[in-house]
Amino acid sequence: MPAACPSAAPLKYVVGIDIAKDTFVACFGRIDTSQRLHFQKEVTFANSATGFADLLVWTNKQHAPAVPLWFVVEATGVYYEELAYFLADRAQALSVLLPNKVKHFAQSTEQKSKTDQLDARLLCRLGLERALPTWQPPTPALRQLRALSRERQSLIQQTTRLKTQRHAYQHSYQPDTRTLARLTARQQLLEQQVQAVDQDVATLLKAEPELARKLAQLTSIPGIGLTTAIAVVAETNGFVLVENERQLASYAGLDVVQRQSGLSAGATCISRRGNGPSICRL
Repeated sequence: MPAACPSAAPLKYVVGIDIAKDTFVACFGRIDTSQRLHFQKEVTFANSATGFADLLVWTNKQHAPAVPLWFVVEATGVYYEELAYFLADRAQALSVLLPNKVKHFAQSTEQKSKTDQLDARLLCRLGLERALPTWQPPTPALRQLRALSRERQSLIQQTTRLKTQRHAYQHSYQPDTRTLARLTARQQLLEQQVQAVDQDVATLLKAEPELARKLAQLTSIPGIGLTTAIAVVAETNGFVLVENERQLASYAGLDVVQRQSGLSAGATCISRRGNGPSICRL
């Protein structure tokens, strides 16, 4: 009876993490010297300090100390941030990926379904197959800029909805003047808050000349206004999360797409499929 082949040594371990508000799903995997991928069953942890500590205990039981270990998480919303800082503070190798990069990788695989477990495994596989950049925590100024940018976007959305509501009510049959007054007052309050946010942004940029320089470079491009520039810089951690100009254009939805099949060719246009927080129409 032939002897069993020894298992190949691991080259890298990766923990792919799909994170939500209250919990996150982790998938532990490895790639060996034969370039084979191995995955273990996904585990769910609480999205809290206790869950973060449990994640490290669970991970340390499974990997050899001499082999590189990476954590991979997608930068969606804000729910990943506490875990990212927790891992960074403990000198853990971590990659935070833009949603577009994860989406493009998913399209290159045969994965059709989408669940938290499958998404965690997809991130694990991406980390095993690709060399990923190490996450650099944003500076306090960039964190503040991102918070202000998101606050402004939310205020603008609320203002737009309120304007529509007020206009419709104003043109209804016999609108109540007190209701109109309250709608007008709320609209004015939102507009004042937008102005306050803009003032906070101006104060921040005055105190951060390097940040102001990056924004000035962006706004020197025809068609890029200050609002768009702020959103792009804030959401990409000062461009740390993008590796080249094509990825930045795709992230912002400004990449050019062309549709051609046989003798039929459509006009080229920008995709407008970037990340929501960074697409601020001028």
